[in-house]
Amino acid sequence: MKIILFFTLTGLLVISANDQECWPPQLPCGANLRFAEHGDISWGDERARLDVLAIHFRKSSNQVIYFLIYAGLHSCKHEARLRALRARKYLVQHHKLPQASIVWKDGGFKPDFSMEIWLLPSGKPLPEPSSFLTVDPSQVRFSKNCKELKQRQW
Repeated sequence: MKIILFFTLTGLLVISANDQECWPPQLPCGANLRFAEHGDISWGDERARLDVLAIHFRKSSNQVIYFLIYAGLHSCKHEARLRALRARKYLVQHHKLPQASIVWKDGGFKPDFSMEIWLLPSGKPLPEPSSFLTVDPSQVRFSKNCKELKQRQW
């Protein structure tokens, strides 16, 4: 298996170039480009990752930015949706990327907040949430005090 590693300002970019075995298995070979993944980082750090993502998006045509977001066991209601919309709004307003090229999906819940960022060719299947890593929604404890979340720059 040939793996190409790129170190960017905000993390590691991994491209697998193997026609026989692709990861994740939900995607066809050649379409497995996970741009980044992060946990509960500051909005400033997240903006820096989105800035690098916008640069990569502009270098190629006919691509889709895909956010797969998992709220944590201790989270606010609608946290995944709010974070996805914040990231999309930033890319559209600050970088002037087309809104139609940015999609997101609520992946459910993991022990801790997690956001996967994918840069995929248009028309290819989008990755599905990792069911073996998620936790049962009945285990989630929503915070009653989400004032801080609502005051963040959404």
